[in-house]
Amino acid sequence: MGRPVYIVDAFTRVSCAGNPAGVVTRADGLSDEQMQAIARELRQTETCFVMRGTDAGVDYHLRWFTPTVEVDLCGHATVAAYTCLVAEGRVPFGAEPAHLRHTTRRGVLSVWVEGEGCAARNVSMSAGVASVRRARDDPAEVARAVGLDPASLDPELPVAADEASQRIIVPVGRLTDLLNLVPNSAGMIGYGQTAPYRRFTLVCRETLDPRFRTHLRHFAPANGIPEDPVTGTAHAVIAVYLEWLGLQPSGDRVRYEGEQGHAVRRPGSVTVELLREKGAVVDVRIGGQGHIVTRGEIEAD
Repeated sequence: MGRPVYIVDAFTRVSCAGNPAGVVTRADGLSDEQMQAIARELRQTETCFVMRGTDAGVDYHLRWFTPTVEVDLCGHATVAAYTCLVAEGRVPFGAEPAHLRHTTRRGVLSVWVEGEGCAARNVSMSAGVASVRRARDDPAEVARAVGLDPASLDPELPVAADEASQRIIVPVGRLTDLLNLVPNSAGMIGYGQTAPYRRFTLVCRETLDPRFRTHLRHFAPANGIPEDPVTGTAHAVIAVYLEWLGLQPSGDRVRYEGEQGHAVRRPGSVTVELLREKGAVVDVRIGGQGHIVTRGEIEAD
């Protein structure tokens, strides 16, 4: 008997949009090598493997693999995983959104699921608070490595880094420049060999839809991801980046949406919630919907 396997479009309400992810909902007993092989076979940017939680007060244990490496955290594949768990009847709903906890390589994280029966309306997850600082890199060199004309950089915003996720943040002034960018995968891989970056997140404050606050493009070719259509964790880091720059509104809870995916014809959106206590950010939550497009079984030898 095979294991249940799904392909889910995350951060979208419709199929063939947003960010597709693989999900194996009963992954207990799989070895690291088997999980990596399944992720390579499914050929999604990330595949989430769901196992039973073994710690007290924990519901599940989640791991994420790209086709080439294991990663610590993946927002869209988490949304996809809980969409599938709801469809399997494995999320208990009550009067309030279901609150579940799962272990990861980054510790225990929380998820809130809104829905009823076997349908999820929204999955929101805690992404933690990134540590953002001004990058020591030459902005022009970073721009050229990505494939941008340095003149396209936003002159009002600095290039920044989140070293924990090996990410560099590149602000782009005009949306047309961001959308017209032809990414330089070889340049990014080469740059990452001399600087500690495997993820390149580009952000623009101009948006296609005025309801949204940011437009992102995200590249991680060294991780086997030439371009990620809609990247939840990138939106979480950008929320902290904007906070660091003093560009977030005041209040204990700041909620907005960001858009992504239009450059690769897979538009989607991410809900971002910034939580503060005594003026300091204590958590960033990202959320959205998932749409199951394929379900079946997979054999793991």
